[in-house]
Amino acid sequence: MERVSLVDYPGKVALTLFTSSCNFDCSYCHNPELKEMVEEKVGQSEVFEYLDKRAALIDAVVITGGEPTLRADDLIPFVESLKAQFPAVLVKLDTNGWNSDILREFLDIIDYVAVDLKSLDYEQFSTVNLKQIQKSIELVKTFSTHEIRITMFPPYVPEKDFEELARMCSGASLVSVQQYRPVAGFCESPPYSDSVLGQFADLISGYVQNVSVRK
Repeated sequence: MERVSLVDYPGKVALTLFTSSCNFDCSYCHNPELKEMVEEKVGQSEVFEYLDKRAALIDAVVITGGEPTLRADDLIPFVESLKAQFPAVLVKLDTNGWNSDILREFLDIIDYVAVDLKSLDYEQFSTVNLKQIQKSIELVKTFSTHEIRITMFPPYVPEKDFEELARMCSGASLVSVQQYRPVAGFCESPPYSDSVLGQFADLISGYVQNVSVRK
């Protein structure tokens, strides 16, 4: 649990909850310790107690991972209880988009969803195919407050794929183009230059309402 975050929910002061386990094995992952299931460190009672004490400070709760939707059986009732007890608190979900059917269940109870578009070739790091990701992206676009995030890792996002990735985002409210950050001793592929990120963002801007470049 990260008790105060100013970056995880745009424009809001957030409490961020990290779930463990992920069904992707991305080379550049910055939370590799969360790829496997780990012992729970924070329970619902602790979260609610903190929100009780900080009601005037916290605007939102962000659920990230790992991959939160793998824990749907636990998280859906948790979010329902949270919204019932703290109706003014907004809830954001971060997801890799692996299963649109599960994601649809979350959209009924959250305020903001951010989905990753990682590549046109998901077989590099998962058993999920691109068609399933496309279903999730199209579903997310129907949600009132949403974001598609693209991390610019050159082996996953080669320049030859830029046009197709931009088309997949067509009609989205917000696309965030995120700089990939090498991990020393783990993933050291050189990142794209800022100018390449800017060119990709300009390309996407012809398809969507808003584009953000995060360096």
